[in-house]
Amino acid sequence: MLLQFNVENFSSFKNEVILSMKANSDKEHAKSLIPFRHEKVLPSVAIYGPNASGKTNINKALTSAIMFVRNSNSFQIDTRINVTPFLFDENSKDKKTRFGFLFVYKGIKYEYSFTVDAHKVYEEFLYIYKTSQPSMIFERTNINNYKYTEANKRKLKPIEAHNTENKLFLSTATAWNSELTKDAYMWFSQMIDTYDASSLNEIFLPAFENDKSHEIKNFTNQLLKNADINISGFDLEIREKTDNEIPLPLGIFMEDKLKEILMQNAKEWKLTTHHKVRLGKTEKDFELPFHMESKGTQMLFSYAPIFQTALKQGKTIIIDEIDSGLHPVLVQYLIQLFNNPKINTKGAQLIFNTHDINLLDLDLFRRDQIYFVEKDNQNGVSDLYSLDEFAPRKTDNIQKKYLQGRYGAIPCIGAEGIKW
Repeated sequence: MLLQFNVENFSSFKNEVILSMKANSDKEHAKSLIPFRHEKVLPSVAIYGPNASGKTNINKALTSAIMFVRNSNSFQIDTRINVTPFLFDENSKDKKTRFGFLFVYKGIKYEYSFTVDAHKVYEEFLYIYKTSQPSMIFERTNINNYKYTEANKRKLKPIEAHNTENKLFLSTATAWNSELTKDAYMWFSQMIDTYDASSLNEIFLPAFENDKSHEIKNFTNQLLKNADINISGFDLEIREKTDNEIPLPLGIFMEDKLKEILMQNAKEWKLTTHHKVRLGKTEKDFELPFHMESKGTQMLFSYAPIFQTALKQGKTIIIDEIDSGLHPVLVQYLIQLFNNPKINTKGAQLIFNTHDINLLDLDLFRRDQIYFVEKDNQNGVSDLYSLDEFAPRKTDNIQKKYLQGRYGAIPCIGAEGIKW
């Protein structure tokens, strides 16, 4: 469960911005909040802003940080770190990027942050909250200076020799079987994921293939039914391709090892949907190839495995452009899966960006669940802030006020026409 994410000097975010999932004292929609000790946590957050404002850069920042944690242990000494600093400033482009996370795993709160550029990790900190006060697991400064408590030093000090300047000590220590860092690493590895709506088709078919218990299939069928889509079921056929079906350039021959690698992923997928259609007094079942379904229907198939896994395991998922191809009512339905404590029993979270102003509704969201991203076009700097900062009343029409520019983060369209 994510409590807070902060980033500084990444892409269009020159200054530090904070995305907080910790609920304020507002009593609205209190039943939808996720309890943790003496705190309440938001199950979902919507991020608004005009095109090119930096909304997607929140997703990119989270993706960059998460994937670095997962992959840094496999880095060679010359592997570049995937960060892009703010480039519209002579100073910032040479400064370091900082990421910070506050999160909960197995009922324990952790704080983790690191500061990097494309070549080195300069600072890294991991703290654990067994009480209300943090306890240090390790601190790393000046690239290779490490600090531990006396209790942890004996276990972590020997692992320093296995770390390099471009690797995260969290990842390296976990790879060397440190129990002190394992749980924090596992949250990054298994409990938070980012998605781009345009590339989801690459994910959902393997999920259905591995769905031996049919949990995802049953969830998908229920999702389609509740979304009032006329699909009564679906079938997925998977055929392994032969080596003769893998095209190669003329004159190129596969060695046995290369053939083995390619054949592991050489599959042909055939997904067919079933539609019950009434013909007079009778009802007949018709099949339709998946590619003939609407974009919205295809998106629901893509989202189903992600949402089912998140709700079952209590994961945090971040989706860029959740409303791509979906009717606003369907988007609202998907959000309510996370806002409904009877469905979201494991504390799953949904963070997404959108242009759909129909969701700007205080009957659906709390004030602290709505964020805006606005870019200053004079200097190219993006800012992230919450609707809660404007303290709107429950009776306010926030859709109307947003369109009026009361909260910023809206395109400023020029009045002049285009001259030819």
